[in-house]
Amino acid sequence: MLRCRKIFTILIYLSILASTMCSHAEEEIEDLIDIAESNGKIIAIIRGIKTVSFDLRSKEKVLWSDSNGYLGAFLTNYRFFVISTSSGAWQVLHLKSDEPGKAIASLSPYIALLATEDRAIGYDASSNQFIETQFPLHDELLVAETEKYVAVVITSSRAFGLAAKSSSFIEVRLRIRETVEEVKVTSSKATVRTSDRLLTFIASGSTWREHRLN
Repeated sequence: MLRCRKIFTILIYLSILASTMCSHAEEEIEDLIDIAESNGKIIAIIRGIKTVSFDLRSKEKVLWSDSNGYLGAFLTNYRFFVISTSSGAWQVLHLKSDEPGKAIASLSPYIALLATEDRAIGYDASSNQFIETQFPLHDELLVAETEKYVAVVITSSRAFGLAAKSSSFIEVRLRIRETVEEVKVTSSKATVRTSDRLLTFIASGSTWREHRLN
């Protein structure tokens, strides 16, 4: 009887421990960078202590901005700016004149993402560098989205996945007449449902996984 009680107690303890670990795993990451635009400058305040500013050009306008977790970012009509808690300085990517107008920007605690008509650009908070991939000629940009550890970009002929702490986008080709029906991105996984397949990309993996539907 005593042994049964001990086993029961251990099971309860393990259940509580597992629940606690899961709840901590899903906790939101505190935003450690505050950003602002003022008097022709973009400003980042890192961890409420360090202030880093950057002068904008004449006629340079901010089109989008966001901060999340370890990153802060600005998109202007000339450039894409990203700063992380570990870089301590604005990192700048120059854009072509026709890129910013139709660009899609997205930010997670670990990944900054910018997708234009011709290319996708990611920025990883751990490596503090821009990662770029070019789209095939005449491809149409359909989706660009990032969550905690993973980003996904979909064009009319490709799906591109980018994981935190990785150095390149991983792509998978869509087949002729294969259409994208649904895209779902969670903290560590991107799922693309097409007319023929279910494609998944996980943050800890290096390839797209394919599950045929027909």
